[in-house]
Amino acid sequence: MTRRVARRALTAGVAAVVLPLVASGVAAGAPALGEATATVEVDEQGAAQVELTYVVAGGDGPEATESLSFSALDFGGAGADPIDELEVTSAGGEQLDTSVEAAGLKTTVTVTLDEPLVAGAETTLTLAYTAPDAGVVDGDRMTTDVPVLVFDLPAATTEPGVFTATVRLAPGYDYVEGFPANPERVSASGGRTELSYDLPAAPSLLRSVGTTGDAPLLTLGGWVNLALFLTLLAGGAALALSFLRGRARAAEEQDAATPATEPAGRRH
Repeated sequence: MTRRVARRALTAGVAAVVLPLVASGVAAGAPALGEATATVEVDEQGAAQVELTYVVAGGDGPEATESLSFSALDFGGAGADPIDELEVTSAGGEQLDTSVEAAGLKTTVTVTLDEPLVAGAETTLTLAYTAPDAGVVDGDRMTTDVPVLVFDLPAATTEPGVFTATVRLAPGYDYVEGFPANPERVSASGGRTELSYDLPAAPSLLRSVGTTGDAPLLTLGGWVNLALFLTLLAGGAALALSFLRGRARAAEEQDAATPATEPAGRRH
């Protein structure tokens, strides 16, 4: 693993935890995410074309909402813009005004709605952009960290189906592992490997590791699961052994406490 890939992995892991936590502290009555869908297509150079569709419900407060914000992180850790060629459109196909502000590794996009969002109403937005440096090639592997422009307010529910995504790997690459760790489905479509996700919340990134060579029998996730299984197996064996020793010790103590009796016919 190269230094760049290792740095991206560390940054991505931290960001995947931090960004949803930041988005969770919001005022009551604010708009809420209803559902989101994502389509990602990665090319041979590692650039990713992303299309996100968000359905947002108006809050129950008295004031209408005139703009919504979304945030993405630079998983490369180099301070580069994680997204490029951004275009936001309404359900009717009208291109909406946006402003982009970068602070450190975080990029925030504010979208001005075509109509104020009031309580009881919904609006649908489509965000299309390029993640030009999402993929890094190392030998026969490509590690792709696709930043997701996450809605800055939480979803109205945490049930599965809030966020669904389809990720198409670069041509010729087979899936090895990624984040989220367990795709709903891994299939082939149009000569490409296609990953499908069904999640209770929008992640801050979609990571995939693909290979043009032979996929290893055990990936990092597989080694972690194997280690967990062996730990649980060893713990269960130790618990069973302790239980059996306890029973044997109790039986010995009971035998020692029972007074000996003479056989019949031996009394005088």
